[in-house]
Amino acid sequence: MARIAFFQNRLGRTDGVSLEVDKWRRVLTERLGHHVWYCSGNDDVAGNHVIPELYAQHPVTWKILRNGTVELTDYTREADLELDIYNHADTLEDRLARFLDEQGIELLIPNNLCSGGYQPAAAIAFHRILRRGGRPAIIHSHDFYFEDSGEVNATCQTVASIYERYFPTKLPNVQHVVINRIAQGQLKQRKNLDATVVPNVFDFDQPAWAADDYNADFREQFGIGRDDLLFLQATRVLDRKGIELAIDLIAELEKPDRRSALDGCPIAGGGRFNGTDGRIVLLCAGIVETIGISGNYWEALKAKAAERGVDMRHVGDRVAHSRGRSDADGDTKVYSLWDSYVQADFVTFPSTWEGWGNQFIEAVFAKLPVVLFEYPVWVSDLGPTGFEVVSLGRETTGHDARGLVSIDPARVAAAADEVVAILTDPARRKAIGEKNFAIGRDNFSLDNLQQYIEKLLAGAGIG
Repeated sequence: MARIAFFQNRLGRTDGVSLEVDKWRRVLTERLGHHVWYCSGNDDVAGNHVIPELYAQHPVTWKILRNGTVELTDYTREADLELDIYNHADTLEDRLARFLDEQGIELLIPNNLCSGGYQPAAAIAFHRILRRGGRPAIIHSHDFYFEDSGEVNATCQTVASIYERYFPTKLPNVQHVVINRIAQGQLKQRKNLDATVVPNVFDFDQPAWAADDYNADFREQFGIGRDDLLFLQATRVLDRKGIELAIDLIAELEKPDRRSALDGCPIAGGGRFNGTDGRIVLLCAGIVETIGISGNYWEALKAKAAERGVDMRHVGDRVAHSRGRSDADGDTKVYSLWDSYVQADFVTFPSTWEGWGNQFIEAVFAKLPVVLFEYPVWVSDLGPTGFEVVSLGRETTGHDARGLVSIDPARVAAAADEVVAILTDPARRKAIGEKNFAIGRDNFSLDNLQQYIEKLLAGAGIG
């Protein structure tokens, strides 16, 4: 059996890359019998081999990230940034080489380190390792620096030239994997590289998430009643997630005529919504991201929610990859991301850009209705399979003074009416959940992933 290592800035979290790596690991170990290592920059996950410089928040990595992709402010000369990048690459190369040799790693699978654009030093280091060592690699690119997400922009020619040469690695011992058809086409057009599309998947054969003794107090812990409507925003809090559109939706639902229409509808918490004084809560369960341009996003969202009278809460510090206790005091209860779905009535997924859409597939598994903005990859890859959703359309109308995106108010109002219609018709809601679950199981399961991985391993000379 082969010895395989996954690499990423951080692993074992609730972000889409971490969750997808976990699924690949399951297939490789449980189904195919290979030995798998995780190598990342974070030290909070048991079993990770830690290389601190891989972590985005490592002081040097962070300085390079901010100056290379946001604004060149800490260097008086571009040459000094270039020197830091290549010195950092030397350090990473040395630490990676030692890890590979010590563990006898036969196949490398970097995730986003050679494509996203945040860590130019890491991409250089991986290129050197793969060129000199000759080990096979699968470069798994969930995002690219050149995509329309608006997250990464080279601030100078040094970084732009590194992007052109090393993002992603171009070597004969490398296979490229992307997660959607748009990225596949762009990679061929821009870099003349062929890539295999491996969509993100989910374990549709696992037991359904359900209320149990552990998550029974989820709502209570966050001040949400059994008669309150809970809209779950399970993504990270990041500019391109479009959470401001979820705020607009909830504001529409708060209007008296819609509250009245919702009166008496059944709630996941076990009660029924009271149109007079029941609360409609937008619960953000993902981490607040600070990479790239997202530094002020959460503050802007809070200001907008307050202005529009929307009850928005963040619980990302108590919702994690798995159940446990808070690192801060070892006593505070932490819920898994899956617990949040059990207690939700509707999922909001208003992203304007996604490489795929993990939280959408999670909602499909949970058989929850979803309201979403039709981001490009939804249009190209997910929508054509036939999923039924409440749409916020696919056109934006601009940004407000805080930089928050907006869409046609009539579209938001129409979506709010559709949400009311689904919540007040339990039979329809159940039918949507069952239909979407069947589509997800047929197209995006671990069985599908295993077929892709077996072909990639064969291409790397691994049986």
